[in-house]
Amino acid sequence: MKTKLEVMNDENKVSPPAAQTNRLSLLRLAGWLGVVIATPFFLWVPLGLTALVPSMVDVFGLVGLRIPAAITISGLLLASVGFHQV
Repeated sequence: MKTKLEVMNDENKVSPPAAQTNRLSLLRLAGWLGVVIATPFFLWVPLGLTALVPSMVDVFGLVGLRIPAAITISGLLLASVGFHQV
């Protein structure tokens, strides 16, 4: 008596419903928007340290650094929600 192994094949995946695909694309768009919001501030820090552009402390002041920090964190939170996969 031979034992026949059964192999599961994932090639025939069921496509998600149209509403689910639309929702995923909107979330993906929100994720990329968050990355676009956060990127300038990520680039500003090393450029400001090398004196190619004015540093954030020169522009916003020491107390005003919470403004670019809040914008960057909100962009990162938006990106994390947009790229989250359940």
